[in-house]
Amino acid sequence: MEHSGVVFICNLAIFSTSDERLVKSILNSKNKKAMVKIVITNLPNSPVIEAAKRCNAEYKCFDHREYPDRISHEKDIVRYLLHKKIGIIIFAHYMRLVTKYFINRFRGKIINVHPSLLPHFKGINPVKEAYEAGISESGCTLHYVNDGLDTGKIILQKEVPRLENDSFNSFRNRVHDAECESVRIVLESLVV
Repeated sequence: MEHSGVVFICNLAIFSTSDERLVKSILNSKNKKAMVKIVITNLPNSPVIEAAKRCNAEYKCFDHREYPDRISHEKDIVRYLLHKKIGIIIFAHYMRLVTKYFINRFRGKIINVHPSLLPHFKGINPVKEAYEAGISESGCTLHYVNDGLDTGKIILQKEVPRLENDSFNSFRNRVHDAECESVRIVLESLVV
């Protein structure tokens, strides 16, 4: 695929349930070998759709509530991704657990952006859990998705100190800033 004289050799898909800021950060990354081909969400009213529109990016919603089960939902998505010739997938706060069916079709090609320093605070509320635990530092992790919950090989971690005067919101915002910066670093250095 060619765009403005640059030859792209890998198509990228962003999966996000509702994190428009992280999606926008990915859409604005500067990798000359990978191009965002599609933004995928599972909610028809997700703010990531507006983020994709503002960046002139293609988007598609696969509303999980319209499928009888998780596998049917994933089979439709896999067919679509294969049609789009997607080589790398970024989970940017995609709030759906994927099955082995999905993982096996894209093993080693799915990167998750997680808002904690793994292996600490896995799952869906890591920033809140870290804040309530009173820890002095948290951060974010980019890792490959495997069969476990937030257990894949770590690509990059970025620490975020908890400041003495931090409210939950200020702490959460700084962790989110670190995620946006880290995903750009990983994408811009991606070798495909």
